[in-house]
Amino acid sequence: MSEARVAVYGSQDPQYHHAFQVFLDHTDQKVKALAWLEKRVASLPGRRVLIDAGAGTGQLTAWVGESFERIIAIEPNASLRDDLRKNCPKADISGEMLLEAQPTARGDFILCSHVFYYIEAAQWLPHLEKLASWLSEPGVLAIALQNSGTDCQRMVQHFFQQRFDLAALGRGFESKHAQEFQVGIDTVEAWIATPAFAEAYIIAEFMLNLLPMPNPPARLELEDYVRKNLADGKGGYRFSCHQDFLQVQRR
Repeated sequence: MSEARVAVYGSQDPQYHHAFQVFLDHTDQKVKALAWLEKRVASLPGRRVLIDAGAGTGQLTAWVGESFERIIAIEPNASLRDDLRKNCPKADISGEMLLEAQPTARGDFILCSHVFYYIEAAQWLPHLEKLASWLSEPGVLAIALQNSGTDCQRMVQHFFQQRFDLAALGRGFESKHAQEFQVGIDTVEAWIATPAFAEAYIIAEFMLNLLPMPNPPARLELEDYVRKNLADGKGGYRFSCHQDFLQVQRR
């Protein structure tokens, strides 16, 4: 009998949605992210156009979009666009890939939330340059991704020898475009906490599924990692999932 492996699933699979819900039920990440977004949007000099790049099902798009006159939502996944239309009926929706998209208006706020996980590292800078080109004169681009120093990213590093690093992307972009854009990054602290190993394992497996896994690790290896590295010392599990918000604005 072959050794059991970590489950591999896509964003449209029921297993993904179950694991994502388990994650949401045991983290303050969403609450912290919404608070950051609310404050950032309130500080904008103009709120005419929102562009959501990789809008997914549109739940976040609709929430942020309440502050804007117009919403442009870009989502290449056709199955997600059905929910996007229902959740955000006033949005102008495009199904193009981000590098091919041509929004019909410049964005006062451009949001790209947890999309760069699914973009090859070599394509990060071209994608950032493309998104920045859509900014209005006083506009702000915000890209959200998990901070590279979190417990979750250390786990990804352990199994796949790589991490997602928005700060490095920001430095690379700024070195090329410092005369035209200013770049900043905010790190918003967030935690996962659960008393149960089963839930901690589901969340750990969910985090590994942010990357393609043609050769997933053995289930026992991940179980051992969770027990040794994510336990809180009190019989439960607590591990970090802080978020980075990389911000780009025209000078």
